[in-house]
Amino acid sequence: MMATQTQTEEAIDLMKDSRFEEALSLFRQDIEKNPKTWSTWYMAGQCSRFLNDIQGAIQYLSGATQLSDNEPTVFSALGIAYQLDRQWDNSISAFRRAIELDEDYVNAYNSLALTQKQSGQLELALHNYDAGAKALARQIVKSMLVNGPIAIYKHRDTKGNLWAEYAMYGAMHLASTADGIDSVAWPTGTQAMEEERTESHGNLYWVDNPNENGEIVRLFLPNYFNTFREKLRQDIEYSNLIGNRGTVLEAVGRHDEARLHFEEAEEFMP
Repeated sequence: MMATQTQTEEAIDLMKDSRFEEALSLFRQDIEKNPKTWSTWYMAGQCSRFLNDIQGAIQYLSGATQLSDNEPTVFSALGIAYQLDRQWDNSISAFRRAIELDEDYVNAYNSLALTQKQSGQLELALHNYDAGAKALARQIVKSMLVNGPIAIYKHRDTKGNLWAEYAMYGAMHLASTADGIDSVAWPTGTQAMEEERTESHGNLYWVDNPNENGEIVRLFLPNYFNTFREKLRQDIEYSNLIGNRGTVLEAVGRHDEARLHFEEAEEFMP
């Protein structure tokens, strides 16, 4: 048992060094010894894909999903393999399963939309690039809720405001999942400037206060929006999603919208 584990670790190290053929040989040996370990089939599939053996990748990754049907990364990898083989329907089904297992799986949305774009389903691709950006927004606000405020970020001029729409979506999603919150609100421009000047709420992202009817309103502060913007700038995912959506908008003739997406994708490139 220990020898098999050591061999698996050696194969993983070989993968990290991009020595995929050698790694695959070891994974195959592991599969012969322990054919019901889904992770070994998954890694063999990934090695096969990087070796451009797409049929082998499909075989191993399909085997991994049969051994464990609740691993979103495996279904996403299988979707990519099907995509490379131009099996559009199978690719879409695999990505949808990945998203069903993890509704915030940003890369799965991006890959799903790419498959739909390549297969000519442009309106669906537009929808899923947007859905991927919304999944990213949910990830960001969840991290805010778990980790709490750390720094105070200030206003930064941006060419576009697509990011602000996703920030508001994230705020409304967060409030909808919180107990006792009846509605949400944003500061006016004047209030935001005053808050940034005085920092009267410190580094808080929001405050919950009752209105005149006794309902609890969550007011999202400037630091929420500024922090959300900076988190988008720190990762390539948002730039990729917006840029990719721009290419589909261009393809369907929505040129002004496409230009806005391209500009924002460039501006938010890490």
